[in-house]
Amino acid sequence: AVSSDTTLKPSHKSWVSAVQWSPTNPYVLASTGHDGTVKTWDVRSSVPLHTFRAHPRGEKGLCLAFGEGAIYSGGSDCRVKRFVC
Repeated sequence: AVSSDTTLKPSHKSWVSAVQWSPTNPYVLASTGHDGTVKTWDVRSSVPLHTFRAHPRGEKGLCLAFGEGAIYSGGSDCRVKRFVC
């Protein structure tokens, strides 16, 4: 049997392609997906803290990285975007 943790409510409109934990806050993570958005989450809540339109509609968010005070997202539009958090 396969079990699923439903702590976080479904929020992305398509596949989630990357998840990255914050290096400074053990409760915060970011996710990106094929819907082109980046979402930040506090795992103590079931809804996203923030949603960013990272890549144009039709483009996919592919990877994430935390930097000093920012989240970086790379996508199928061949761009890396920076979001201050």
